[in-house]
Amino acid sequence: MKKITLIVGLLIFIPTAKSQGLEGIVVEKYYVSDLADSTNAADNFSVTPLTVGSVTYRVFVDMATDYRFLSLFGTPEHDFKINSTTAFYNDPNNGSIFPQNNSVTNTRKNTTLIDSWLCTGGIASGKIGVLKSEDTDGSIGNAQNILANNLGGDMGVAINGTDAQDGLMPGTPLTPNSLGFTTELDIFDQTAGGSFLTNNGVIAALGGVSGVTASNMILLGQFTTNGEFSFKLNIQLGTPTPGGSEIYVATNATGTETQDSSLMYTSFTSLVDDSGIKENTKKTPSFSVYPNPVNEDFTIFVSNSQGNSSDYYVLQDVAGTKITTSKLEVNSINYSKKVDISTLPSGIYFLTMSLNNTLSTQKIIKQ
Repeated sequence: MKKITLIVGLLIFIPTAKSQGLEGIVVEKYYVSDLADSTNAADNFSVTPLTVGSVTYRVFVDMATDYRFLSLFGTPEHDFKINSTTAFYNDPNNGSIFPQNNSVTNTRKNTTLIDSWLCTGGIASGKIGVLKSEDTDGSIGNAQNILANNLGGDMGVAINGTDAQDGLMPGTPLTPNSLGFTTELDIFDQTAGGSFLTNNGVIAALGGVSGVTASNMILLGQFTTNGEFSFKLNIQLGTPTPGGSEIYVATNATGTETQDSSLMYTSFTSLVDDSGIKENTKKTPSFSVYPNPVNEDFTIFVSNSQGNSSDYYVLQDVAGTKITTSKLEVNSINYSKKVDISTLPSGIYFLTMSLNNTLSTQKIIKQ
C-alpha cells in the first residue's frame, strides 16, 4: 500500500475580483485494451480483470495563461466523486495511487501505462502528462510489446509503436499532498472497486503547478474501466496575482465560489449510442450560442470541427436532468444547428458540447 503524506492548511480561499482561470475540463480517451493486454494482466494476477475493450480515460484541467492548479477537494457542501459502474483496473506490479515516482523503466513494463491513479501532473519520474495530440517526443515504448492497439479515427494515434504518442513529456513532477483520507483511495491501489467519494479530503499541489505546453493543462488522473465512467470535481486554482486563488465547484456554489458544470461528467454511453469521446486535436474546436437569453430557439455555431461526424450535444436543466441529446449533422468544418426549446419553462439550462474529444458547457437562459 502506498504511504500517503498528510498536511494541513491546504484550502486557503483568497478571492479575486473576477473568476476567470478555469477554461474547462478535458476528458481524453487515451487507450482501449485488446486481448494481448488482457492476457498480460491475467498472467500477472491483476485484482480486477482487464476486460478486452476497457477504456482508459485521462482528465485534464484546462487553465488560462499564468494560472496554476492548487488542489482537488471535497467538503460537506461539495462532494468529490470518481466512479465506474464496474471497477477500476490497477496494474498488479507497478500500479500506485500517485504515479509520479515510478521510474520510466517500470512505466514501460506490462500494463503500468494504463494503470488507474490520481496525480498533479506527474505520471513518472521526469515525465509530465499531456494530451496525446500535444506530445512531441513519441513514446517510451513497452517492454512486453503490448498496449499496441491502434484504433485510429476518434481514438487518435497509438500509445506504443511506430509514430506513437504516449502523452508523456519531460518535466519535473510535483508530489501530491493528501489530507483527510482513510481507505477511499484504495481502489487505485490493488483494491477492487469503482467508487471514490470524499467530503472531507484534499489532493493538493503545494505552491501550484502549471502545464508544460502552451495550452496550460494539468493532468488530474487516469482511469481504466470497462464500465461507464463519471466524476464530480471541485478545484482550487492559483491566479497570476501572488497569493490569489479561485474556487470552482460542480454544484451549490456560495459566496465567492464559481459553479461550473464542466466539473461534472458522465461518459454518455447511455445518452448517445456509439458516440464515445473524440480524440483531442491540435486545432481546438469551439462553439457559440445565439441568441442567449432565448425565447423560442437558439443556434449552435461550431467552428474548427474538422468535419467530425460524431460531434453531439446534451441539454440539461439545473438539476442535471437530461432534456435532449442529439448528434450534430456535420457537413463542413464550420456549421450551425438550431435547437427549439419553445416548450421548456423559463429558467437556466446547460448545453454540453462534445467536439473532437473536448467537452465544453455553456449556460442557456430561457426567458
